[in-house]
Amino acid sequence: MRLGLKLKKESKPPQEQQQEQTTQEFKFDFIFFNSNQQQQFDNQDSKQFKLIIQKKNTNEQMIIQKDYVYIGEAQNNKMHGNGKIYIKQYDAYCNNNYFVYEGQFQNDQIDGKGTEYYGKTNNKKVDGIFQKLSLIEKFQEYNQDGSILIKQQNLQQSILQQSFIQEDRSVNKTFRIKSGVKQTPPQPQSQKSQVKQNDKWTKFDVELSKDHLSSLLSEKAINDSIIEAYLNYINYIDSEKFFNLKSLPEIQAYKRALIIPYFLFEQQKLDVLTYFAEFSYIKGQFWQVYKQIFAIVNSNGHWILLELIFEGQDIKMKVYDSCSKKKAIFYVTICKHVWNMIEPIIKLHNLTISWKSKDIIVAECPQLSQPNDSGIFICAYLKYLISNISLDQITQEVINNIRKIELFNIVKKEK
Repeated sequence: MRLGLKLKKESKPPQEQQQEQTTQEFKFDFIFFNSNQQQQFDNQDSKQFKLIIQKKNTNEQMIIQKDYVYIGEAQNNKMHGNGKIYIKQYDAYCNNNYFVYEGQFQNDQIDGKGTEYYGKTNNKKVDGIFQKLSLIEKFQEYNQDGSILIKQQNLQQSILQQSFIQEDRSVNKTFRIKSGVKQTPPQPQSQKSQVKQNDKWTKFDVELSKDHLSSLLSEKAINDSIIEAYLNYINYIDSEKFFNLKSLPEIQAYKRALIIPYFLFEQQKLDVLTYFAEFSYIKGQFWQVYKQIFAIVNSNGHWILLELIFEGQDIKMKVYDSCSKKKAIFYVTICKHVWNMIEPIIKLHNLTISWKSKDIIVAECPQLSQPNDSGIFICAYLKYLISNISLDQITQEVINNIRKIELFNIVKKEK
């Protein structure tokens, strides 16, 4: 079997073909509104906007705004009735903690009976009555595994359990029995462990440390934590830029970007169906919302960037490799790795989308001169592609600045 690889070949822009496809089943509208009065008006005076996606012959909508995605019943392009919402809640270090609620909505707000979930999983956290983001009345709580949280009904028994002290003579330690579980009292941390804890922090949903900063200031190869933090940073900044646009022509021209998290390929913290759960309304087709989609792959310590181009019923994969003198079978293997990640979405929704090894494009791009710089080149490729700047502008000076300035500022503990 002959493996065909094609060099860059220009064709009809994928976003135009996407639009032709989506209009057959889904209608896309951008609605501008006043954030205080929630009143729609002309985009010349707009403060905010939201993307409304609606299937034909249904009263349900998918509403996408800067910090949330809603799927459910709507009235006048507002959340109203029964639905489900995925809300991004960022802390000062841009760590995202999803608030996921399914239940009743009134006049664009959470209002009524519903269920909060443990993030994007299908496991319930609590049933009750909610208003906005507050739980007003609690019906039932659940453990993270989905089982019902059982509470002590007998107050006297509960008090007895909480106050009972049992001495474990075999190890000469004291334990407190609380809620029927033997618990060891917390031991005072040593000064050494406290120092180690202070050397670590979480930013852009990634645990980072002083070791990561040291690797950036040296010539060492950067690891997946730094890469993951940068990808999350790009996703965050791109969303900020998109939802701060003020006119319809700007919005329509903007190529919104999505970088698929590295852990979906390697660490399996979350499966792909759960990660893209909020796109179930459009049959998992997140590529209907984003115009530039990227994934990264690591092969024996070498980082490679892939761009996923959806053209009708075909997926093409464009490879950006800072050390591209490799055999065709190598690129077929890494592209199949990415296809295997996407394929569950295709199968679940019975989509007629396919990928073949012949649909691989190896792009001409700047090559590394230092063996440990492949991760930095991935960051540079992303930055320039999303900004629509020619990759020819990437020099070794650019690589050094990204390593020691841009990535350092993203990774460091300070906000």
